[in-house]
Amino acid sequence: MRRTTLAAALVAAAIAAGACAPRAKTTEVVFWQFWPADVITPLVRKFEAENPGLTVRVEQLTWDSGKDKILAAVASGTTPDLCELGSTYMPHFLASRALADLSAGVADMKTTLRGWEMCSIGEAIYGLPWVLGTRALFYNKTLFARAGLDSTRPPETWDALYRDAAAIQHLGHGVHGYGVSANDRQKLFKKFMPFAWGNGGEILSSGLDSSRFDSPENREALAFYLKLRNVGTIGHEDALDRDFKDGHLGVQISGAWLLKQIPKESPALRFGVALVPKPAEDRGTHASFAGGEVLVIFNAAKRKEAALRLARFLARPDNALALAESAVSVEPATVGADTARFYRARPGQQVMIRQFEFARFTPNHLDWDAMEAAIEDAVEKALYDTQSPPESSAAHATAEADRAITELLGKH
Repeated sequence: MRRTTLAAALVAAAIAAGACAPRAKTTEVVFWQFWPADVITPLVRKFEAENPGLTVRVEQLTWDSGKDKILAAVASGTTPDLCELGSTYMPHFLASRALADLSAGVADMKTTLRGWEMCSIGEAIYGLPWVLGTRALFYNKTLFARAGLDSTRPPETWDALYRDAAAIQHLGHGVHGYGVSANDRQKLFKKFMPFAWGNGGEILSSGLDSSRFDSPENREALAFYLKLRNVGTIGHEDALDRDFKDGHLGVQISGAWLLKQIPKESPALRFGVALVPKPAEDRGTHASFAGGEVLVIFNAAKRKEAALRLARFLARPDNALALAESAVSVEPATVGADTARFYRARPGQQVMIRQFEFARFTPNHLDWDAMEAAIEDAVEKALYDTQSPPESSAAHATAEADRAITELLGKH
């Protein structure tokens, strides 16, 4: 009995001593981001395991209200420690001077990541590229074969694209050659500009202070885009994607989300992914649009050092790849990611990364949204102008967009 009492007393004393012992101090990092829990939670748990003393409180934002919430936090000085921003948000936040300068903290990563254009002003860096998205050429191998085309050889030039689309359009019975995007705000631009950039066209000068849109290169590219109406169909991006998945569309420019959707919705579809065609074999490039997600730290953040550690961890090749594998719809910003085992086993995804070698990011100008809208408005008017020759419609459209961009630049 006495031994039992003594043992109980020792246990009680040990418990009491443990209760009174000081707990290890932890620092909480507040991270606002847009990914669902099943995508981001494994990375957060891995970070916490590698960084004892740091915990992460994740808050998921939505694309409908996320930007407004971030703006309100900046206005009130209650920003998170680390925040994910879409590249389309960056011009506003860069102009607001609310972002911390990370130049010194990420200088060693400059050669290992793509996408610094999204978060830089001159040599100053205000964010860390995380994952990227682009557009490439999707083509239906079954329709190529039915049209008498080589289904192993996607078109590499404008002429080849037009010929292939024309052959597929000739099949009829609800089948169309090329999907021409229209009536799509912030989407039409991404479908037309690859042709313009590939032809050497520009939007703004390098100093972002004058318009370069009304140029021979852009006029020629738009005239070609307008001619694609003759060998295809015009529609919203969602409708064109649906037609492609249903096997009714031969060729279109689209994004990696199709690589996620097709296996689930159209597992029998025989398709391929290729670089966007360039103007000619001996001229131009396989250009496309690029955007992405950036990790930023606001000047008002309370735990900047811990936030930078988390940002560097998330952008690390193995972790960015893990997110891309889980999400499927994006690619790591890591240079050389296409050599990873995941991409070697998935040629379509691998092409999306190869497309970044020729892709262009949009200018970090405060009025970029309005400039993009002006370009889309002018291109769309030209698409529905079926009375004028394509060259004439293209010349009018590029001049109209140029005037609108110049007017916006004049505001500053």
